[in-house]
Amino acid sequence: MRIGVLTTSYPRDDDDAAGAFVGGFARWLAANVGDVDVVCADANRPLFSAGGAPDVLRGSHWEHWAEALAFSARLGAEAARRARDWDAVVSHWLVPSGAIGDACARGRRHLAIAHGSDVRMLSSLPGGHALVRRLGRRADLVYVAKSLRVEGAPGRVVPMAIDVAPIVTATEPDARAAARARLGVDGFVLAFLGRLIDDKGVDLIIDALPDRATLLIAGEGRARASLERHAAARNGVRFLGHLRGGDKLSLLAAADALCIPSRIDGSPTVAMEALAAGLPVVATRAGGLPELLDGAAAIFCDADARALHAALVRLRDDPSLREAMSIAARAAAPAHDWSNVAPRLWNGRAGGNGCIRTIRV
Repeated sequence: MRIGVLTTSYPRDDDDAAGAFVGGFARWLAANVGDVDVVCADANRPLFSAGGAPDVLRGSHWEHWAEALAFSARLGAEAARRARDWDAVVSHWLVPSGAIGDACARGRRHLAIAHGSDVRMLSSLPGGHALVRRLGRRADLVYVAKSLRVEGAPGRVVPMAIDVAPIVTATEPDARAAARARLGVDGFVLAFLGRLIDDKGVDLIIDALPDRATLLIAGEGRARASLERHAAARNGVRFLGHLRGGDKLSLLAAADALCIPSRIDGSPTVAMEALAAGLPVVATRAGGLPELLDGAAAIFCDADARALHAALVRLRDDPSLREAMSIAARAAAPAHDWSNVAPRLWNGRAGGNGCIRTIRV
């Protein structure tokens, strides 16, 4: 069996976080179903180099839209050329991948996966919901969170997943001291990992930071400069830039808790990574976060600096609570491993071992 995977974002290597869940599912398909052709964006192009293309396009300059249209044309042409050899199509992000997958499936199975950013972008475009409804009728439509469902477009809900074991190994308690020394931190340490855009609410967590705490912000995005200005008068806030591989795992090992202060979100991978690292989470109720996390491993609050501050103070001042939440997080993590999630996502016949071929356009 040969499966075509259409996506804007796909990791360049094992340490690349951009499209990491696309890579994880592709590896499972190759190991359990058959050969996989991944047709994706050239990672060296600015629009796709760090993921989050739908966020970049919102209110963007015409050059980014021109690149998006050019990429869509290249993706469509390559998919049309190769589709005759495919037995099934998997598309990540409904535009352009889902629309192209619909055009080239032609009676084959099409698993169309709707992520948070593209559903929100489609909501603002003429005909966007009509496209989702069309895919709901013609494809096996999967939303990564219940909150993303579009009226009239029935689909299953299956969040993405992670490879749990490497994170567990890298964040064992004996790794904590070395990670803290590497980052030069002590005391109560909070971590944020994600794109620095307004939707992620980084300004809220800066305002919520309690005394006797350090906030380490890992990520890049168009709001970084304004956030750095916003944090200039605050003690204990550090911007680390985009972290990859071991640097990212060191941050998870060094932290006492992870903050997800999103105003808008889908099903963020970082929430599952926090569980695998045994990190308590302070999160808003945005998007699919309540579906990924429960009260044993997370404290939920409104997207409000005062509510976040109260939750952070509670964690800072109660080591026994942090320990109980850490144990609960570790216990919950295996449910989010690809070995458990991918069979539900694929929901089809398994085959033999295959290989992955990556075609960048």
